[in-house]
Amino acid sequence: MKKSFNFILLLCTFLSLMSCKEDKDDSVEPLISCQNSVTELAEANNILSESSWEWVESRTQSRGGEVVTTPQTEGKTRSLNFNLGQSVEELENGQAINIWQYRIDISNDALLGAFNSVWIDANGNIGRNYHIDVCPESLKLIDTSTSLMTVTIYKKK
Repeated sequence: MKKSFNFILLLCTFLSLMSCKEDKDDSVEPLISCQNSVTELAEANNILSESSWEWVESRTQSRGGEVVTTPQTEGKTRSLNFNLGQSVEELENGQAINIWQYRIDISNDALLGAFNSVWIDANGNIGRNYHIDVCPESLKLIDTSTSLMTVTIYKKK
């Protein structure tokens, strides 16, 4: 009898703690959303080729809820410059911090993005994997490589 009482007490405590958790702020809307994602690989490559993108926001999902970061909250800018040779230069506050070779393929998981993207560092190692959505004026990179899913949005410069 005492074990079942302890279990019920523990369960009630757990449920009450979960109900105290701060709810996600649904009033925080994405700064940019795309209604017409590109579905053809050739079109995605065409949009990315010789293009520059400016970071707008990142949203990270964790057990504690959603964390939104922006250039204003972080006090820095980030941008991506894609080149014809399938390389992408990553800049922070206007200074180059990395150059990656990249390739994109059709995604098997369209819920996460129309395409998969693999970014390869100068030593030939895979440095980053993203699911991506390419739109004419926005780029969404979805990083699922850790236990936290991060969605980063860029707008075309």
